[in-house]
Amino acid sequence: MSSRRATVMRVYDSTTLIIRPNTAIKLYGIEPLKRGSEIEEKAKLRLEELTLGKKIEFQTIEWDRLGRSIAIVKVDGFNLNEYLKKFIEDQKI
Repeated sequence: MSSRRATVMRVYDSTTLIIRPNTAIKLYGIEPLKRGSEIEEKAKLRLEELTLGKKIEFQTIEWDRLGRSIAIVKVDGFNLNEYLKKFIEDQKI
């Protein structure tokens, strides 16, 4: 599969990036957190800090039932999925 590039317009939640109106990317391999929970808010804020307004590179692994790309995302050359998964685990300790 080939990678695509886009700029993040908005962070919807702790696992979803909006790259265009009605176009979302879900981070592959990360279980959704309960919306509004403390850990979800921290993860969303961190995701905003890392991606908002920045160019990302993503590779779609699959599509969900709502038509969202489930993807591996890189920002500034590092794997955002792996980083966020570790960030969430560290918050649970």
